[in-house]
Amino acid sequence: MAKWLDRNVYPDNLKIAKTAPDGSNGTATDQPGLKEMTIKALEILHTRHQQDGFFLMSEAASIDKQMHTLDYDRALGELLELDDTIKATLSYLESIGELNNTLVLVTADHGHGFDVMGNVDTKFLNAQKGDREKRGAVGTYQNSGLSQYLVANRSAPVGSDQNLIYNAGVNFPSNWDPRYTLYQGLTANPDHRENYQVHKTGPRLPALNITGFDNDDYYVNYVDAVTGFIVNGSLPVNADQGVHSLTDVPVFTRGPCQEQFGGVYGNIDIFFGLAGCLGLSRTSHP
Repeated sequence: MAKWLDRNVYPDNLKIAKTAPDGSNGTATDQPGLKEMTIKALEILHTRHQQDGFFLMSEAASIDKQMHTLDYDRALGELLELDDTIKATLSYLESIGELNNTLVLVTADHGHGFDVMGNVDTKFLNAQKGDREKRGAVGTYQNSGLSQYLVANRSAPVGSDQNLIYNAGVNFPSNWDPRYTLYQGLTANPDHRENYQVHKTGPRLPALNITGFDNDDYYVNYVDAVTGFIVNGSLPVNADQGVHSLTDVPVFTRGPCQEQFGGVYGNIDIFFGLAGCLGLSRTSHP
């Protein structure tokens, strides 16, 4: 399904023929988000299992998918949608009187070797002709200023999300296309071009096959970031996406048994923590 950024900021990207869920030639321009689907699932589960409880796993899968293709803006939108979903989930559980009876656990199954190292002056970058000159747009340490994701975009239509300003009550950037963006990236990626700017026309395609070459031989997709510069990859040339990493991931919990998830431990211990909390495999129950 479409990503949060396309559904909410660049909706024209949803106007693709033959994507309607009924199989017609129509377009799927009215799609639910993670928050809407999660709350609806909770409503159904609560209605059907008020007495014996329930288990629900809700996954923000497109965070991972967008990180793989180096589409950091869309990954950020998906991550913030997850954050918004957690907030809505806690509010819903409180409204039905089950907040203190419900264990809410939030985590990730892996990381992506991603980090932010500074910022980028995209106006300067776009004005340069050569790749080496374009790299001068990157600022680190004392040369790294504030990004402008929370500064209103005055050129956006009045009333749109991008006209909102900091502390206006939303949980998402008010300007997805500022001059000063994040200098961000992965440690393991294919050859690609990078301009550190939001891709307004749809998700990224950083590397592709070239006609006449092997199908598992990927090259820089020039049109993916025309104004950017080439970033050499560190993966084999048959890789067209970034990969997972061994980095630790956080675990956040609230509710019964939350004390079982403190500290540092192996990922499979989360399962045993949940099993212990639910009383699974007990021969008797109090």
